[in-house]
Amino acid sequence: MSFRSYLILMTLGTVTAWIAWAVVLHGVDPTRSGGLGFLLFYTTLTMALFGTISLAGMLIRLWRSKEELASRIVLRSFRQGILFTVLLSGSLMLFSHGWFRWWTMLLVIIILGLIELTFLSSRHS
Repeated sequence: MSFRSYLILMTLGTVTAWIAWAVVLHGVDPTRSGGLGFLLFYTTLTMALFGTISLAGMLIRLWRSKEELASRIVLRSFRQGILFTVLLSGSLMLFSHGWFRWWTMLLVIIILGLIELTFLSSRHS
């Protein structure tokens, strides 16, 4: 897949995910839909956040670093987009269950930081 086609598909997927999230947000009643409504809400929001964060990270890296390969930029943005989306969606889920505390977020940030550190250190070895 070329870089241009990846960019087009990722943009279309992200826009579709944001539209789906807006439809779920305005069209699903959480009191009547039960678990399915919450599943749709979190799934569409997670996909939309992931696409937005990945695209933004990729575009910022492309703008700042002209000499790095586009495939490495895409891979790093994809990975960090997943991690940051897990952080945001996870904190929202923790908050909705009443488990959002400073120490739980610190633990989540440490775990995600160690995962990123593992990827960065394995690349250099």
